[in-house]
Amino acid sequence: MNSKVLKVLAGLSLASILAACGDSDSSSASGENEQPRDSVVIRDSLNWIDTVRVIDSLRIRDSVHIVDSISYKIVERVEVVDSVNIIDSINYIDSTRVIDSLNIIDSLNIIFKDSTRVVDSIVTLSAEKILGKCNAENAGQLKFVEINNEDRSYYCDMGTHLWRIATEEEVMSALNDKYVRQSRVMDFVPLEDVLAKVAPDEQVIVVIRHAERNEDLSIASALTDLGVAQSQELGEKLMFSPEIYYAGSQYHRTHMTYNNIAKGRADYDTLGDTMAVLNEGWFTKSFDSYYMTLFRENDDGRGVMTRWAAEGGYTDVFYDVSPRFAALLENHLMPALKRSKKQVGMFVSHDVMIIPMVSYISERRITMKYYLAKQGEWDGDNWLNYLAGIAILFKPDGTRVFYAVKGLDSGTMKLPIE
Repeated sequence: MNSKVLKVLAGLSLASILAACGDSDSSSASGENEQPRDSVVIRDSLNWIDTVRVIDSLRIRDSVHIVDSISYKIVERVEVVDSVNIIDSINYIDSTRVIDSLNIIDSLNIIFKDSTRVVDSIVTLSAEKILGKCNAENAGQLKFVEINNEDRSYYCDMGTHLWRIATEEEVMSALNDKYVRQSRVMDFVPLEDVLAKVAPDEQVIVVIRHAERNEDLSIASALTDLGVAQSQELGEKLMFSPEIYYAGSQYHRTHMTYNNIAKGRADYDTLGDTMAVLNEGWFTKSFDSYYMTLFRENDDGRGVMTRWAAEGGYTDVFYDVSPRFAALLENHLMPALKRSKKQVGMFVSHDVMIIPMVSYISERRITMKYYLAKQGEWDGDNWLNYLAGIAILFKPDGTRVFYAVKGLDSGTMKLPIE
């Protein structure tokens, strides 16, 4: 009996389950828009927003501070502005110094003296306000300027009448001009007197004409017997002078001159160097213009050259003496003496090379008056004598003293007028 009751109850339970399943299927078929909200309960069970809480859990702004962190890294680590530093690293403004160079008056407020850079041609903006006018009256003038604690120089160009950066030779010519004015050369002094006063820490450069030559004017022409004697006698006078370095032009007579001076001094080495810059054409700018001028003025060269040395002019024929002399001195004579490691440099050259130098260092107080003698206006000495020339004493402090020197009794001689 008990088993029968159990079977009945089991049957009823199965029927109930089947009925429920049948209800479920029929309701699913009859209602297409119904959603299984209560069964699966996606929102309430998983509670995706509240449980995962993407926004509140990660707390992008407050917790991790992504915005602040990243922004900090960009500025502090990458540092586009400060690291690359386009303005300050490349420093275009400060490198070219456009502002500082042009704005000299306001930033430095000093008197201008000089410059050597195109960028610092400050003067492109207001050259005349800073350097004064550049015109025919002051052509060839140098102005020294201190810019940003640098000494610089500007030159009033003789051709364009515009200020430009001065060359090294033009700068040195200005310094020589200064020492020439201070030296006040009035006449020739004996060469031995100059060399006798040279201190152990001083140096001297001497440029003199060769001794008497024969009538041949070629490169191979030799000294006369008198010229040999003149050279040796000068050497004897220089017996106790400091050790001498010798050099001559490419002409044989210049080498014979210093060779015999060395013999007169009893030097163990009577040989010297050959320097083409000591030839006769150093001051000639254009030989075409030179020969055309000689033809036009019916001159053999001596009249034109002495007039130019004494009065100037002939700008198409000859260089300006001061910068050209500075170029010879700074680029050739001084380096040669330095290489020799001796105290005195004796450079033997020619009359037409040395006459402009004598006129320059004496500020035209000593001039060769051949051009006046040719016109019948002068009857005295009119030419540079043998073994005469110039000397420059270099002191340890950088100052220079100029002399007109003679190796014979007179620094001048009288040439017959042809």
